[in-house]
Order: sequence, then structure tokens, then C-alpha cells
Amino acid sequence: MSNMFRLLGPLNNYIQPRRAYCIKAGYHHAVDVETFDDRTNKDEWQRGVYASALSVFKKIDGESVIDLGCGSAFKLLDLFGSYDTMGIELTDTYHWLVKKYPIRKWLPFEKTNASQLKTDLVICSDVIEHIKNPDDLMDFLKKIRFRRMVISTPERNQARGTRDFGPPENTSHYREWNKEEFKEYVSKWFTITEQIFSYDKSPSQILVCTS
Repeated sequence: MSNMFRLLGPLNNYIQPRRAYCIKAGYHHAVDVETFDDRTNKDEWQRGVYASALSVFKKIDGESVIDLGCGSAFKLLDLFGSYDTMGIELTDTYHWLVKKYPIRKWLPFEKTNASQLKTDLVICSDVIEHIKNPDDLMDFLKKIRFRRMVISTPERNQARGTRDFGPPENTSHYREWNKEEFKEYVSKWFTITEQIFSYDKSPSQILVCTS
């Protein structure tokens, strides 16, 4: 048994021989990840994603925004606080948000019917890499009635180079896409109108979409 095999463990636990989720063949997707809790964060990460989302929002004269996976909601309320906002989070964070910001709108993801949601803009900032089956997230987003959506995730090549085959260094990520892979993957659900890159603290790729 090679040293590489010992480090990786059984190959069938990691390697996807085909292009799972449009990521290159042979990429190592993580099997299990650590839970990420964003409640203590402010704008340490993805500030550029929200700034890009605000620019899109203003171009369409938006009035309402839904942030799926809003975490602490600091960036949502800091940049969109004067508009009609709704944040969607997992149950524990949802209860925390209700207590911290009782006058704002919050929904628990587990009990939310996406087909009943309507908004000008949807934000899904660096959520998809934390999801074991991202198809489930995309199916949820597809049911929301919106004018524009901004979805982001780390850009793997910028962060780790073109020769990286995973699993991600970030132990809360199942996988990471490069810009071509992510655009191909998202285009299965949505029409992509723009691809933006942000480099504040970490390289993020941002797709602006219509349904």
C-alpha cells in the first residue's frame, strides 16, 4: 500500500471518477465535514459578495431581498438594512436571529416552502460548498420566484492552484469549484448573466442569474 493511499484512506470514499457536480474527474470530495457556525462573524468574509449583490440590487431598483444561509446576518443588515430583508437559516441560527433582531424577517430552512417565496434579489453567499448534495440547494433556489440571484463560492484554482484535486483544506467544505466548473454547474438550473470575482481576504467567484 502506498503512502498516498494511507493518507487518503479507501479511494472509493473520496475520488469521484466521473465529473460529479461538474467538477473535474478524479477530484476528491470530502465525505464528512465540520459544521460551520457563522454567528460570531461580522464582515470578515464575503464582504465583496454582498457589495456586488447590492450593486445588482440597485440596478434593478430592488425593494426586497432574501439571503439564504445568512449566518449572523451582519452583512445583510449592514448593506440592505433599509430594504425589505428576509434571512433563511438552519433552526439553531434561526432562533438566534429571531432573538437578536426581533423586528426583522427570518425563516427556518427546514420548514420553509421555497415555492411560496417571492423577492427581487436572492443572495446565496458561500453556502453551496458546505452542502453534501448541492443539487438539493439548487432545487430549493429554483422554486423561489426572483428577478435576480447572486450565488458565490470560493474559486479553487485561485485559492489552491490548477493541480489541486482536493479534498478542500477548509474542513467545513465538501468540495470547491473553479470558475468554469461552477458556471457549468449553476447553468443547469439558471441563466447566468454575469460572472464576477472578488478578492477580499479570499478569492470568491460570483454568478448573477435569472430564473
